[in-house]
Amino acid sequence: MSADGGQFLSSGQPIFKVDGREIAALGRGCFRLETHADDTGLSSLEAVFLNLDRPSEGKPVDFLYFDRQVLDLGKAIEIAFQPAGAPITVFKGVITALGGEFPEAREPELVLHAEDALAPLRMRRRTRVFENASDADMLQQVGSDAGLTPTAQVDGPSYVQHLQVNQSDLELLRERAAVSDGLLVLDDRALTVEARSAAADPPIRMSNYNELLRFTVLADLAHQRTKVRVHGWDVSAKQAIHEQSGSDDARAVAGSGGRTGPEILADIWPEVVEDLHLEAPATPDEARALAKGAMQRRARNFVRGRGVANGDPNLKVGSRVELVDIGAFFSGVYQLTSVRHAFDMSYGYRTHFEACRAELGDPS
Repeated sequence: MSADGGQFLSSGQPIFKVDGREIAALGRGCFRLETHADDTGLSSLEAVFLNLDRPSEGKPVDFLYFDRQVLDLGKAIEIAFQPAGAPITVFKGVITALGGEFPEAREPELVLHAEDALAPLRMRRRTRVFENASDADMLQQVGSDAGLTPTAQVDGPSYVQHLQVNQSDLELLRERAAVSDGLLVLDDRALTVEARSAAADPPIRMSNYNELLRFTVLADLAHQRTKVRVHGWDVSAKQAIHEQSGSDDARAVAGSGGRTGPEILADIWPEVVEDLHLEAPATPDEARALAKGAMQRRARNFVRGRGVANGDPNLKVGSRVELVDIGAFFSGVYQLTSVRHAFDMSYGYRTHFEACRAELGDPS
């Protein structure tokens, strides 16, 4: 599929590269595969292969992949699918686990797990202080420390102090990206933290009568608020800090039409306010940014859905999709927050996704 829904796969079979070399036998022998990525970073892969060799007559039966020649812990692995044109990579990482399945009355299987280049960031906890640093500064430093090439495309205030206490670098990345309403995107060794509203590519169109196989959606007021207020203490000015964010900030992340969660909630219960006291902002700018980020995170998740589509390697976390033919309430543009590319012998190649949007369509 493309932006106009006109792209088709020339083959639904996955393409494997190990240490940069394409290995066709892995694609033929793989009978189940799933890649997973979401908006918190750290993509993963699970693949299952038939692991029985069929030697020439007179030689003993052996296992295909227990000799470390093709697959081994620490080897780089890449998965792609091929639409009409060049293959499109859906996962690139390192093999972190190998296992075996030896079922009754069935050939033995090899199970492979892999993770992308963010995996080492969760393995070490540390305690340190960032002084006079913005979220972008912290994200840049963590990425550089990990040997990645970081780019932070998010705005925000400079914090007088921020403590990383017994926290992994991956946890810190996720925390600061969430505060700044950013999206973690890893492309090989290039780590980008981009604003969720920065997507410029046209949305990929999927119809309930064609590319979209299943979809379940819910507009839920349970986590919506009419305002978010953040409280703290300004040490230099020796006075309390009180900043807030309201429906205008929620509207800023919504489409041009429809009604946002805070707008609908205000018509039912005018004052449903969330007060945040534990964030400890040291300046009004910090408090204002925290309030705005919290309000917009809630607003973006007002309408959430999950679905299954015909396999499309162009679908990735952060992509925008236009879902049509699902009624006036729910037709429109969504942003993908989780994507699973799955292949098996029963259904072939399918893409599972979770998506969100900030507004409920207006039938009028």
